[in-house]
Amino acid sequence: MNSGGIFREFGRRQLWVRALLASVAVGGLNTSMAARAQVTVAEEVRSFDIAPQSVADALADFGRQSGLQVSMDADQVRGLSSRGVKGTMSASQALDRLLASTGLVARIDGNIVSLHSASIASSGPIASDTIALGSLRVEGSAMPAGETGAERDQRQKDAVYDQDLSSTYMGKEEVERYKGTNPADVLKGMVNVFSGDARNSGAIDPSIRGIQGPGRVPVIIDGTEQALTVWRGYNGASNRSYIDPSLISGVQVLKGPVSTRDVNGSTGGAVVINTLDADDILQPGQTFGFELKLEGGNNSTSPRLPTLLTGQDYRTVEGFPGTLGTPGLPNFPYADPTLRITPRMADDNEFVSLGDQAARIAVAGRIGDFDLFGAYAWRKRGNYFSGEHNAGYYSQDDLELAPDTFVRMLGLNYEPGNEVPNTSSELESWLLKGTWRIADDQYLQLGFRDSRSKYGEIIPSRIISSFGFGNIQWPLSKVHAQAYNAEYKWQPESPWIDLKAQLWATHTVSDTYSAGGFPNAASSDAPVITNTALGNARNNRFGLTASNQMKLSSRFDLLLEGNWSREKLRSDDEYSDAIANGWRQYPRAGRREEYRISLKGEWRPTSFLKFNAGLTYSGYWAHDDFLEELIGIRGGSIDNVVTSDYGTSYQTEEFGVDAYRTQQIAFWEGFGLPSDLAAVFADADTQVYAANPYPFNTTHAGPLWQADAQGKYHRADNICVNGFLNGVANYVADSCSVSVNSQSIVATAESKRKSGHGWAPMVSATAYLSGGSRAYLRYAEAYRFPSMFESTIGFSASINPLEMLKPEHIYSWEAAYVQDLRDFFGLGAGQHADLKLTWYRNTTRDVIERSTQLMFFNLEKQVIEGLELQARFDNGRFFTEIGAAHMLKNKVCDASFAILKDPSRGRVPDCVKYGFVSSYLLTQATPEDTINWSFGGRFLDRRLEIGGRLIWYSAYDNPQLDEFIGGPIADRIGGYALNVPYKWDEIVTLDAYATFRLNDRFTAELVGTNLTDRYYLDPLSRSLTPAPGRTVRLSLTGRF
Repeated sequence: MNSGGIFREFGRRQLWVRALLASVAVGGLNTSMAARAQVTVAEEVRSFDIAPQSVADALADFGRQSGLQVSMDADQVRGLSSRGVKGTMSASQALDRLLASTGLVARIDGNIVSLHSASIASSGPIASDTIALGSLRVEGSAMPAGETGAERDQRQKDAVYDQDLSSTYMGKEEVERYKGTNPADVLKGMVNVFSGDARNSGAIDPSIRGIQGPGRVPVIIDGTEQALTVWRGYNGASNRSYIDPSLISGVQVLKGPVSTRDVNGSTGGAVVINTLDADDILQPGQTFGFELKLEGGNNSTSPRLPTLLTGQDYRTVEGFPGTLGTPGLPNFPYADPTLRITPRMADDNEFVSLGDQAARIAVAGRIGDFDLFGAYAWRKRGNYFSGEHNAGYYSQDDLELAPDTFVRMLGLNYEPGNEVPNTSSELESWLLKGTWRIADDQYLQLGFRDSRSKYGEIIPSRIISSFGFGNIQWPLSKVHAQAYNAEYKWQPESPWIDLKAQLWATHTVSDTYSAGGFPNAASSDAPVITNTALGNARNNRFGLTASNQMKLSSRFDLLLEGNWSREKLRSDDEYSDAIANGWRQYPRAGRREEYRISLKGEWRPTSFLKFNAGLTYSGYWAHDDFLEELIGIRGGSIDNVVTSDYGTSYQTEEFGVDAYRTQQIAFWEGFGLPSDLAAVFADADTQVYAANPYPFNTTHAGPLWQADAQGKYHRADNICVNGFLNGVANYVADSCSVSVNSQSIVATAESKRKSGHGWAPMVSATAYLSGGSRAYLRYAEAYRFPSMFESTIGFSASINPLEMLKPEHIYSWEAAYVQDLRDFFGLGAGQHADLKLTWYRNTTRDVIERSTQLMFFNLEKQVIEGLELQARFDNGRFFTEIGAAHMLKNKVCDASFAILKDPSRGRVPDCVKYGFVSSYLLTQATPEDTINWSFGGRFLDRRLEIGGRLIWYSAYDNPQLDEFIGGPIADRIGGYALNVPYKWDEIVTLDAYATFRLNDRFTAELVGTNLTDRYYLDPLSRSLTPAPGRTVRLSLTGRF
């Protein structure tokens, strides 16, 4: 067991810790001075007549009628509405009525009305002229001054209901509370948001509303982008973004084609992650402080990592596949005995083990115009144990082991409650930030992030050996990710300038067990063992984003924005045919650039209507550097075999001497005999037949089945399915067949530059129905250009030499109704009750998919439609939040691909559920129904908080797929094993926590996840790896 390791680790780092503590000792505290209000101005009585309208317009009218100057930001009050006010009263009374139920705080200081967050006002005495309005950023400076991390999180949670788009948000407390076992757990509990391959990747691979994959859902961390598409053998590919959850201050998920400022989203949306900064550490009035967090958890056991045999002769290793008396091949050593372990059992899982250990220390200071911040985080965790209960679906012992039964036999191999190999991890991260407030209206922020991770990983197909699966332990993968960012903002008192610019770079070096080979592999020709499973990749990205917002009038805003990014992928691996023996993939390498320019406007013609519209121009180019190298290795060109056309044939039932003789002549001519000699042999056969005639089947050659000018095949041209056979006398049922007739060799002699571009519009309309309700309708288009993975050559997923990929083009509709329910529940400032109902429909054309020949091509379309419910209630004492989703439709259509999947019988319709057999989309399906429910209460003057969450996912449901892959093997749709969708059962997990504030400095928290110890497989799993069982974690946080 792994106990006490945290103290040994920090013992080795004591010099750094002492230096940091010494620096804290010299810090001091100062008390910020609040400006006093001018009560006489606030109490002066005058006449007001302000109609119900948006908050922005209402405050503008208030400023004109009161003679006061209102400082506000249209971005922050967007989506809020006011009931208006009419009558004779003081300015403070008018504001009180005008902004009732919005939960903000306004202060009148002289002739200036400024907006603040409610928690700022509540932190000290509130003047008589302070009006509660809600959570909003303080205006008057470019930097959000005075906003703590908690206030920022509240503002972002409010934005879920205030913005005219779909989003969800998880703040620092929730992230740290439910960060779980793997980085992907930070997305758990967000409605219609998932992560692929959560237990076998060490990263997050987000899926939003069923859209997932390279470039479809970018992960933006402090404005930077970092992602590596990792090949998973025949089980598709993972688009991995590496982030240490201990560095996260908040996660915002934007759904659908994103049109918000500073977010370079894509067709599926975007995951926007902000890391910790000074506002998360410093208390109001502090100029220097630090936070220390220690954590310990159970459900962890030290992995027994193998010692590799690199450099040894496999013939001298006892029991190695291919040695004398041992079955198997040395280049496919599935049964390598050196990688097999006996998993520890449930009885070995000590409840108090502290095998999962973590620590973080963060320090922040404000020195004049400068904010400085630094953090160090470390976490080490062994292999986890799976759950013990509700494993019936996964433990069906009456089945034969096959691709379509792997999941249903999972519990027979990974036994419930036992250790799950290849699930350990260790993370070590640094984070540095510095902010210079150049003036009241501008700032410059610099940031640096460095994370090193080691985690368990295994190619999905290698989990299975000749001895079943669940007992293979591979070495650990390693990833080193670095990010740099610089952000500048200038917001002077000018309607023409609100400028923001950001420059960023990321550098990622990965050595992961994803190359496709084996940790120990050899061959009879090269008997020395090498590691063919480890693949290296080096990915560098650079980007620039700039935007300027102009307020052309009180009712019209304009935003001009542009961004550019460049990516370079290379590998230190050297390719050779000998190393590739054993299905090792090519080391992908290439360069890619993408750019986007957009113009967006917002028009508020009346108090109850708002319109937004925009137009975006985007494009890309990509070049395959490894293809260029490989062409040189292969002597100047690479040959690809492609199918030119298909032959057709069918049978009829015949009877009689003449028919039999005709058939036999054709039979002998098929052996190359001349006609006269063939007739001689046929006559002899016919004499025998005439003595005892019987019915027989004759095979007829049909016309060639050829593609059209665009390379598409059609049912109308295929005699097996187009009705031609209905007119054939004596046709033998199901005898028509289609087979490859001819193939051609296509030589690739150069690596050509690929490029594309396009225009995409966006338009939306918002109606403010009353002071607390509104509805909006939004239409948006966006392009997703081929990613680096889709633009480079590789094994089992490669570029097509005959077809240039088109960009994906999404057409997205969204409608929503939002209701503020605070009046209904009688809630006041700082309390919340909201409801949002959303309908969406996303149609993506030219979806990039993998063909039956394992090459990328453009699929006709994918249509995803669904409903979402988001609601919250918080009266200060008790709180609850619910997110529910129902998917109405998830279908994929392509007539050509459909008929190619079953050309002889045509059983695959043009549109199928989730995706076609063997396709990547099929393994990206998400639960059709989900419920995420959180709840809790605050007690003992808010010193104690107790809560929990319940998450329910419906089981995988695709009867159509069951028809395709069920029944006799001869009747199944081929290719299923090339990309197996792992079908999960219904999932219900319960988590709970208790947080107790010991005093002003220390807080303790106890968190339990999967309390029912359920055995399950995560949705979107590409590896046969059950999820962790019941886990309890205790943390202590000190702030000084």
